[in-house]
Amino acid sequence: MNSPLLNASYSVFSYAVKRFLGISVNPPLPPAISVELSSRCNLACPECFTGAGLLRRENGFISTTLAKKIADELSGRTFSSRLSFQGEPMMHPRFFDILELFTGMNPEISTNGHFLDRETCLKLAASSLKRIIISYDGVTPQAYHIYRRGGDHARVTDGIRRLTGIIRETGSSLKPELQFLLHRGNEHEATAAAAFAASAGAGFRIKSIQVIDNERAGEWMPSDARRSRYMFERGQWKSARSPARGCMRMWTTAVITADGDVVPCCYDKNADHSMGNLNNQAFRDIWDGDKYVSFRNAVIRSRGGTDICRNCPQGRRIFFKS
Repeated sequence: MNSPLLNASYSVFSYAVKRFLGISVNPPLPPAISVELSSRCNLACPECFTGAGLLRRENGFISTTLAKKIADELSGRTFSSRLSFQGEPMMHPRFFDILELFTGMNPEISTNGHFLDRETCLKLAASSLKRIIISYDGVTPQAYHIYRRGGDHARVTDGIRRLTGIIRETGSSLKPELQFLLHRGNEHEATAAAAFAASAGAGFRIKSIQVIDNERAGEWMPSDARRSRYMFERGQWKSARSPARGCMRMWTTAVITADGDVVPCCYDKNADHSMGNLNNQAFRDIWDGDKYVSFRNAVIRSRGGTDICRNCPQGRRIFFKS
């Protein structure tokens, strides 16, 4: 199945017949992947595993050899490739070389925006990158630095203006989007951040915050409970309820760490549920392997039995336009 769109359609079909009819159909190779270029970061965001120093995996960059293997094995099947997971992807010393490997797979990245000098912006505008999501959690340094610890608000602001200006000048098709991580300390600046994005010529979205430990949720939750992933119940904070069983992501997406582990989703920060490693296995062998099949079946039966699923907001809205 060499059409990414047909591949995506069949992936959804394979999930639906298992979820609703109980019929097992092996899913095709995933139409969407996340590839971690770097597990290192220049910031120390408190609710990020990397920023908080809680990442137990080896802290490094993906090799170009491994990145090429991933691109070669999934080319023609994968419709969307996000080149980020934990860490800051633009710290990779061969970022642009790896980016070009994923041409034709609609690559996008999520970045903290600290590496947008003029030369880099010109290269981004001319590259195969389809979308760049830039974290921008406040229009003032005071609000921004509550979460983006170690960051430089002025540098990010200037970089955004520089990139969007170059995109306009060159007629690039690259889509910039500012992402506002909403929390109690910056919610009053969400409207102003949206206005800044519009003035710069960038898209804008609000994302609800995820915390490492539910007990600290109360420190971060915004006043609007509809934009929270957590609820206060019987004197404690809990993850908001999600569907009791099933998750289409297990059939349609995969996450690959910088050191080659294939994990089921972005909630497996430390690769505790590694399905195999691409340094010594083919992706298809991992994807179709007994361990992955068993994991999918467990999630279909009940999400409550899997630690990374219990706190996942799957089925809930986590992104907002304003």
